[in-house]
Amino acid sequence: MDSGYDSLEQRLGVSRRQFLTFCAGLAATMGLSSKDALAVAEAVDKAQNKPVVIWLHGQECTGPTETLLRAEHPTLERLILDMISLDYHQTLDAGAGHKVEAIKDMTIEANKGKYLLVVEGSVPTKDGGIYCKIGGKTMLEHTQQAAAHAAAVIAFGSCASWGGVQSTGINPTHAKGVEKIITGVPVVNLPGCPPNPYNFLATVLHFLTFGQLPALDA
Repeated sequence: MDSGYDSLEQRLGVSRRQFLTFCAGLAATMGLSSKDALAVAEAVDKAQNKPVVIWLHGQECTGPTETLLRAEHPTLERLILDMISLDYHQTLDAGAGHKVEAIKDMTIEANKGKYLLVVEGSVPTKDGGIYCKIGGKTMLEHTQQAAAHAAAVIAFGSCASWGGVQSTGINPTHAKGVEKIITGVPVVNLPGCPPNPYNFLATVLHFLTFGQLPALDA
């Protein structure tokens, strides 16, 4: 592990001390002990087979992605990209159209039961979900199909967690949170508008370290 720590400054732009302090803080966020913080640090340091992540967007303002990209101490993008393989993200993907959708489908097929699905935004369900479509398919279809083969699902932000502002009042699109439209796969809700990016990172680190989502408080 020391040899990996020696390359941290080059890989992530952080010193060994900064890295360990950061992991200790995240372990505390997850309710783990100082001993577990070392396990977290080792998991990140030795993340050779980075977990594949598929990231979907429904009805939302892209606030969760924005807050994730603006995180600091250290800058989150440098750390998160060293930990995961972000194979599909509708906002950050360089490509577009049917080729990107084909990549998503191939990623799901090649990583069944192993990838993390992140959903940002609520899912409209009225009239078969026609009020939010990507690549000719509804968000309802995208979410249910991707969740069916995921190891776990992270609902990031209030919209994905419980429906958000779209689900209030008369709720014209019958918007729902992710856990209301999928079954058979563990889901963790990380609400907030915008959500805390370090809660997301801590959740990913827990999955990377222990191979499962953290215990839920509800």
